[in-house]
Amino acid sequence: KYTQQECYVKAVEIDPTNSQAWSNLGVSLTPTETATVGTVKYTQQECYLKSLAIDPTNSQAWYNLGVSLAPKDTVTVGTGNFTKKECHAKALAIDPTNSQAWNNLGASLTPTETVMVGTGNFTKKECHAKALEIDPTNSQAWSNLGASLTPPDTVMVGTVKYTKQECYLKALEIDPTNSQAWSNLGVSLTPTETATVGTVKYTQQ
Repeated sequence: KYTQQECYVKAVEIDPTNSQAWSNLGVSLTPTETATVGTVKYTQQECYLKSLAIDPTNSQAWYNLGVSLAPKDTVTVGTGNFTKKECHAKALAIDPTNSQAWNNLGASLTPTETVMVGTGNFTKKECHAKALEIDPTNSQAWSNLGASLTPPDTVMVGTVKYTKQECYLKALEIDPTNSQAWSNLGVSLTPTETATVGTVKYTQQ
């Protein structure tokens, strides 16, 4: 019997040039785990780097590498150094349909920063809006989009305008267990205000 991780190890032992198998092997590891391939131990991040050394156009490996980095970390891929933000931007330049990569890219920006993806320049808010145009059920992106707004700002997602509070309500409609969205919703209310989630009214407290 083989575990998922053992299957990926077998895959790269048989074909060490299988970029996607290296990326998948990385995903199967925790940040502190290693996997032994042949006689060599690989960390999660080293698996993603192997994947990209084989195929620098592997969007998912760029995305995974970005997820594995702390905000101030950099990593060397080929002859370049990349930050968390730059890894997500690379992933999206290759595959602009990755909703979670847009969400993570937005989360990596300060409110005044912009980032180039392909030929476009995007703000924090625009990254989260892009994530939701691709996948309107991304609860985390709704919560992050709300957090990127300053009242009375609104944002267009598709053809609908949303306020900060409405973004949090959308996040909770999709995933009522989204702790961050509940916390953000509370912060957005005044002590005397209520917000209706589902059929229940909630105060700030």
